[in-house]
Amino acid sequence: MIRLKLFIVLFFMIVAGPVSAQEIEFGKVTKDELTEKEYPLDSDAEAAVLYKYRNTFYMSGAANSLVTKIHKRIKIYKKDGFNQATEEINLFNSRGGDESVSRIKAFTYNLENGKVVKTELDKEQIFESDLSYNYKQVKFTMPNIKEGSVIEFEYKITSPFIWNLDDFRFQEEIPVKKISAQIRTPKGFNFKQTHRGYLNFHPKVSKTRDARVGMDVVVYSYDLSNVPALKEEPYVDNMSNYRAGVMFELVSIQIPGVIDRHYSQTWGDVAKNIGNSSEYKKELDKTKSFGDIIDPLLAGQTDELKKTKLILKYVKENTEWNGVDGKYFQHGIKKVLKEKKGNVADINLTLVAMLRYAGIKANPIVLSTKDNSIPFFPTLERLNYVIAHARINNKDYYIDASHEFSDINVLPIKDYNWGGLMVDNPNEVWKHISTIEPIVSANIHAIKASIEADGTAVGTYQSRRTNHSAMQFRTEVKDKDLSEQIEQREKAYQGIEIDEYTLKNEKTYEGSVSESFSYNYEKGLERIADKMYIQPLLFLKMEENPFKQEKREFPVDFGFPVNTKQIVELSIPEGYEVESLPKGVVMDMPDGMGRYKYVIKSTGDRIQLSTTFEINKAIIPAFNYKILKEYFNQVITKQAEQIVLSKITSDETTSSSEKR
Repeated sequence: MIRLKLFIVLFFMIVAGPVSAQEIEFGKVTKDELTEKEYPLDSDAEAAVLYKYRNTFYMSGAANSLVTKIHKRIKIYKKDGFNQATEEINLFNSRGGDESVSRIKAFTYNLENGKVVKTELDKEQIFESDLSYNYKQVKFTMPNIKEGSVIEFEYKITSPFIWNLDDFRFQEEIPVKKISAQIRTPKGFNFKQTHRGYLNFHPKVSKTRDARVGMDVVVYSYDLSNVPALKEEPYVDNMSNYRAGVMFELVSIQIPGVIDRHYSQTWGDVAKNIGNSSEYKKELDKTKSFGDIIDPLLAGQTDELKKTKLILKYVKENTEWNGVDGKYFQHGIKKVLKEKKGNVADINLTLVAMLRYAGIKANPIVLSTKDNSIPFFPTLERLNYVIAHARINNKDYYIDASHEFSDINVLPIKDYNWGGLMVDNPNEVWKHISTIEPIVSANIHAIKASIEADGTAVGTYQSRRTNHSAMQFRTEVKDKDLSEQIEQREKAYQGIEIDEYTLKNEKTYEGSVSESFSYNYEKGLERIADKMYIQPLLFLKMEENPFKQEKREFPVDFGFPVNTKQIVELSIPEGYEVESLPKGVVMDMPDGMGRYKYVIKSTGDRIQLSTTFEINKAIIPAFNYKILKEYFNQVITKQAEQIVLSKITSDETTSSSEKR
């Protein structure tokens, strides 16, 4: 936190002043708003923000503060829009102070017998809870919600973090009819503004005297109308990364004759700042207590990679993540080893310290997870997580011991976001690295099927998953009993009947996980007259293209590159022969983004099919969306092609017997 106490004393004078007027008056809800049946520009919208107002300004006083006033009016059109009646206010807390919310005023408006009836939010229905180590949440849900209701609320947030301006968010999950937003910064406080999202907007800039701080201020005003909803799409890392808005970064303070300071920094500066904290500078070197743990654990072991695996196993088995993120210790090494529980920094910084004790070059990597959004400019506040890095035999190994099923170089998907900051205090290396990328995962699915004369398929299925695919699968099945897992599989695989279901290696984090079962399948096969039509991939075929929109503005994030292989062996029923097979094909996306290979052949009463489906890049840019969509379309079309079997006539049967 930047500390300029002398400057604050000189320039933040205790002067009361008027508050800016809002364009739409609170409480003046009209009958037209209440009778409106749908949002004119989006008839599918379940709700819409009729008006959103935000005013952020500085206040001087006994404690200087940054104040944000919010006023919001929302129209509910459908039951699906009832979730818009809940407001969540997240407040940051740290050693430097606590944010607070006050003056909450909220009403629900309904039209009853031609009259506007309003219901006030009961103060007892406002709840406060701890959201994470650094955040608490104030939450309320509006009363008496119906289809057609209009809700309205306002509140004030007061923050002691006067240098850290929250993002202005202009886009919601529902459409917004009108936005009026304003920020006032003291003249000479120079903030860099970074626009986010795909909407074009520009502030109106003016200057005025603000009695609340006793000095001239620069006013940035944003007025937007008819902002479309930010609609969810498949395979998006974090929708908020693409939400229209603006971010603010303090670059400098320049007051002629008083102060001239510049705060623009590089990622290396941020990394060094973290490294200079007592937790990274001293706590990581407190390794005297490790001897009783690590010495017997590594007795006789000289291979550094094997040492790393043993230490990782110990940390995973003797600590548990409490669900709290963080780049700094919540408890510290000694306490986390004693209580066996802590935040992500407790766990991964303990891992770093243990690796260092074992003589392995290890350091923290501080980052921002996908659910925390991408940090668009160098800033300490936008980083929320830390993992471990080890350099062994000139190779990089990344480790996050907080996840139950993570492994070396197999991190939780949320960790792969923008890279991270290397904090290598022993060698005085503080820098941004962008090489943290997920490795390829392999999926192998093998089917053996006997096609019966009645058109059913009976056979066996086996699969093997590696790396992130295995990690995801283990996470999905860990809380399910056997009957739940079988039921889920039968539903996922087009209603097959499963028997003899088994899983192997699903409860550990190392190696691949295997699945097998026998099945009875009645779909995908059709008999017409003397012919039988078979979709050769049976229940493994891709049914639907996940990419339906004509265009897309967001990158497609698959999480990790994947290579899926499907091997099918079909036995055709006696009395039938192969009339035709689909043709083999190889389809390549440009720039090595993906490949699909389809190879099929028949020998006697056997048909063998092998397919390979590759997505070679975890993230596909938005400008390649149409190519990706068409790739999936072609794969689906190919997988729907059928094998045609025809019934052997009696003459053919006799001829065949004579030949034998």
